[in-house]
Amino acid sequence: MKISSKARYAIQSMIQLAMQVDNKPLTLADLTQQQGISASYLEQLLASLRESGLVVGVRGPGGGYRIAMSLKDISIANILMAVHERHLKRPRQSGYGVSVYNDMWWDLSETIQDFLSEISLADLMDREDVQTFLHQQRLFKDMPYPDAEIEKQRIPA
Repeated sequence: MKISSKARYAIQSMIQLAMQVDNKPLTLADLTQQQGISASYLEQLLASLRESGLVVGVRGPGGGYRIAMSLKDISIANILMAVHERHLKRPRQSGYGVSVYNDMWWDLSETIQDFLSEISLADLMDREDVQTFLHQQRLFKDMPYPDAEIEKQRIPA
């Protein structure tokens, strides 16, 4: 099964926001830089996440986006529904008759959705690889980049 780019970027954005210490807002510029996507595309995704109540926008200096609720209350299915709502709900039967294949695929889709409903953003954040990444971020956060140190040496005081 392949998850759409839209869903992957939405999940990645939620993880990035969840990584913020004390739920500090993260700017759109920071989010786009970290993901390497356009600001307008990410703004559309964040608008969907905001409309679904998963994130809130914070205005003013130091503003941006932050998680709107507890990480354990946000499932991966919630995030997918926020950006693909109309695609994840079983449509009413059309006038063209019932298709056993359509029912089979919708049943499979609902099973996957049920599975993703059981995985919370907190569960993702508890993963060993995410924890390792967070630990590395904290270790290197205040260390200057080697290039910055070289620049300081080149600029006369």
